[in-house]
Amino acid sequence: MSKSAIGSAAAAALLAGVLVLTGCSVAGTDQSATPAKPAGSVAPAAVKIGTMATQDTLPFWVAEEKGYFSAAGIKDVEIVTFQSAIELQAAFSVGSVNAMMTDIMVAANMQASGIKVVLPTIMLGATTGQGRFAIVSAPGQKFASMADLKGVPVGTASHTITEYVLDKLMDEAGVGAADIKKEEVDKMPVRFQLLMSGKLKAASLPEPFVSLAVKQGAQIVPGGDDAKAKNNISQSVLCVNRAFAETGGGAATVAALLKAWDRAVTDINANPDSFRTTLVSKARLPEPLATSYAVSTYPMAQAPTPAQIQPVLDWMRAKGYLKADVTPADLLP
Repeated sequence: MSKSAIGSAAAAALLAGVLVLTGCSVAGTDQSATPAKPAGSVAPAAVKIGTMATQDTLPFWVAEEKGYFSAAGIKDVEIVTFQSAIELQAAFSVGSVNAMMTDIMVAANMQASGIKVVLPTIMLGATTGQGRFAIVSAPGQKFASMADLKGVPVGTASHTITEYVLDKLMDEAGVGAADIKKEEVDKMPVRFQLLMSGKLKAASLPEPFVSLAVKQGAQIVPGGDDAKAKNNISQSVLCVNRAFAETGGGAATVAALLKAWDRAVTDINANPDSFRTTLVSKARLPEPLATSYAVSTYPMAQAPTPAQIQPVLDWMRAKGYLKADVTPADLLP
């Protein structure tokens, strides 16, 4: 359940590149890998995995490059990159993809809507330092702490992980809900532009917008970096349609995906920077970040814990965002 105003056409193009649909493939398949035999007599089923152009999916792209899916026994894996979260979630809802990179909030909403799901692994956020959302102040706008944002409109989007992170970081700073002011800006590139032009004093952003903003003169508000928070706030997750995951072939596929994930994670964590080219290409990082953006380390396959899921569900209920009862057990394998 994985960041000076932009006035020139060149800068706008760089920003758009963060979310552009990626269609290129990377050579370098590991031909030495021997395909694994599926458990029992059931072969893994073909699978389509939906994602945004984001760092959270890097281990799957590496597994694709190196032939680890085939080595784990899956003959047909397609990773489909979407230009927006709305398009991704719609594709999952209608079954165009069997699995998707998302967050716990989206998974809970899917479950509440009647689409049963399972979260077999965290993609980023097993520990606090993995993945990053931050509250960023506009260039020239300084805040000494998150508490200084009391009563200051902060750009975010309701019913999203950026709003959740904002609320949690403000809570850690001792700011009550009544004193948290929000400026609704749904589209992330627009929110970024409003921040960088000074039309927003602060905004809640994900990576790579955080790093791009800082590179162009913005500042992370002290106490506003969830990678340094007291508690582990945010996770991106692999969300799988439970009906798919509970068929014989689907179950074999999920097991094989996690095996390929672990193999790719081992490679990445041993030398993160060696996978920069893949990350830049697949996640479409803006050119200013191409050589400087820190390649993350990743968790070995592990489902989110009830302790990670429950605070999200509690927050959603308090906000009126959860339309049916969902428990951590509903989302776990």
